[in-house]
Amino acid sequence: MRYGEMGISAGMAILAIIFYSLATFKQEINPVDPGPAFYPRLVSVLLFAFAVAQLILSWRKGEIKKENKKEAGKMLLYIIGTLAFSIIYILLFDATSYLLTTTFFLIALMLLGGVRNWWVLISAAAGYSLATYYLFGQVLKVPLP
Repeated sequence: MRYGEMGISAGMAILAIIFYSLATFKQEINPVDPGPAFYPRLVSVLLFAFAVAQLILSWRKGEIKKENKKEAGKMLLYIIGTLAFSIIYILLFDATSYLLTTTFFLIALMLLGGVRNWWVLISAAAGYSLATYYLFGQVLKVPLP
């Protein structure tokens, strides 16, 4: 079986359930309007459906050959590493600047994924961080740390 795909799919399904349960926004003004919880719940239902579909597809592809058992261990390392970096990112998000935290987070994930070209690492991470900072901080006026 493709353990990496199955692990990521199961994790995304669990996160979709958690996200759905956290979207408990109330609509008091207009009872006909679906309210502010509609979109987050719709996204979480779609995420859950696609994660379960991917889980089933990965399960149906069959077992791994003996030479690919090392790849399963590598995928487990990628999953655990991504989870660890994500938790560190969340813990440091409010304590440090958005640009710095996001840039280092993206560089760490790309290094974990196998990107070794430093020009690509730095330009992609810094470019994404600057673009999202401008979009959310300046255009949408979302307060960022």
